Amino acid sequence: MTNLNPPTSPEIELEQLLNRSDIWRGKAYSPAPQISLDTGYADINAALFNKGWPTSSLIEVCQKGLQQQEWLLFLPVLKMISGYILLLNPPGEPFCQTFIQAGIDLDRIVVVRISNKADFLTSFTELARTQACEVLFAWQERQNLSYTELRKCLLACNEGNGLCVLFRPESAQQQSSPAALRLYTQLTRNHLQLNIFKQKGALQQSTQAIHIPLPDTLKGYLDYSSLDQTPLPGTVTNASKKSANILPLKRRKK
Repeated sequence: MTNLNPPTSPEIELEQLLNRSDIWRGKAYSPAPQISLDTGYADINAALFNKGWPTSSLIEVCQKGLQQQEWLLFLPVLKMISGYILLLNPPGEPFCQTFIQAGIDLDRIVVVRISNKADFLTSFTELARTQACEVLFAWQERQNLSYTELRKCLLACNEGNGLCVLFRPESAQQQSSPAALRLYTQLTRNHLQLNIFKQKGALQQSTQAIHIPLPDTLKGYLDYSSLDQTPLPGTVTNASKKSANILPLKRRKK
């Protein structure tokens, strides 16, 4: 019987292992740049190792509150892509008018809702692997993922070629994670503040915060209970009820 699989030497197997993106080879090793997507923000591009959002990787965003920070951060890249945008367990219903105004075809948006952790992990890994997925956004609100489970998500992202982002609560910063890029975001009165507290490939982690100015159309519509500052005298704090017409998700009533 003919062996259709050519023999491989230990050296070839070792080289293939070291070429995996989830293997760290110490400070002396500088990983090759990978395909990245322009973030749409010059300051963020300058702070990222690949000068953009890394693809085929797991990006983790720990957020303070649930006030639509993800959309302000990633809407520029969503405008530039043409493939499917998969939303796994979003905390609200997509608001179609905002996507239309941004020039995003609604036929490219797919929402997947899962109630338990096992199905969440299966859905994430399968969606991350598919070549049809250009962007995968997943929200971990109820599932408390372990390091091993996060590593499964990372390996699935490595097999795909899309932009994969896991949004986690603020408390997840204290948990170890294999994610290639970890961010912390919070809203202030005039900015979205972003801190990069882990970045694969960077020999020195930046501790300087990046501030993204809030669009004028967004100012005054945010619920101050989720901001980093107290409201100014005379500020109307119930304006968040109006925010659905400018934010990509309508929050679900609990």
